[in-house]
Amino acid sequence: MRPLAYLLCAGLLAACNEPTGTSSTTDPAHSSGSTTHGDVTSSSSDRDSWQKPQEVFLLMGNDLRGRTIADLAAGDGYFTFKLIEVGANVIAMSDDPAQIASIEARKAEMKLSDERLRTRLVQAGDPGLAPAEVDACLLVHGYTRIPDKKAYLSKVLAGTKPPHPLFLVEWLSTETPIGPPMAERISSERIMDDIGLSGYTDVGTYAAKIPYQAFIFASVQSGADDDPTGMDPSQLMTQP
Repeated sequence: MRPLAYLLCAGLLAACNEPTGTSSTTDPAHSSGSTTHGDVTSSSSDRDSWQKPQEVFLLMGNDLRGRTIADLAAGDGYFTFKLIEVGANVIAMSDDPAQIASIEARKAEMKLSDERLRTRLVQAGDPGLAPAEVDACLLVHGYTRIPDKKAYLSKVLAGTKPPHPLFLVEWLSTETPIGPPMAERISSERIMDDIGLSGYTDVGTYAAKIPYQAFIFASVQSGADDDPTGMDPSQLMTQP
């Protein structure tokens, strides 16, 4: 197995400069019908404007129909149901029974089958995946709250089919108009280091694709002819 290869994409250097300030920044939208994810509260339509789910899915391979994706920090179900909309089958994970109950209620309203959507109440720090259970994992704004990151990522790797695609979205480690306090952010470089120590061989990031956030992707690749500089996250998932 060749050494871990890092792909530093446009905007990464700016993403990794950590200022000394620790001021809190939040989304100004607090209207009725709002949803909460992490430290940001906004209406679903407002969140679409900065979360860019379609851009996330494009980076994940664009055509996710029939794929089984683990939404590892499902929260209020924002990405869970966005994934459902584009044809993916989803396992929504949360360590909060209230969040699971909310997603289950919406599942019932939408008359979704268990094949399309399953929920799973997990222990904090445990992804709750069976071996090679899913085609890919998505972790959005949940990384900083994982207690033992190496152990968690190792379980995520084991629960994902080869080449073990993992996609993360985390706040940039710079001041942004919305997002958590600086003390609750981790630089992309540190996250990539953690991933590399957990069995993944290739890790890359885009820091200019999604407003205020870094898109980080990882997989396990083999073969001396692989070119890490040409890594494309949309090519990580094998054909169904």
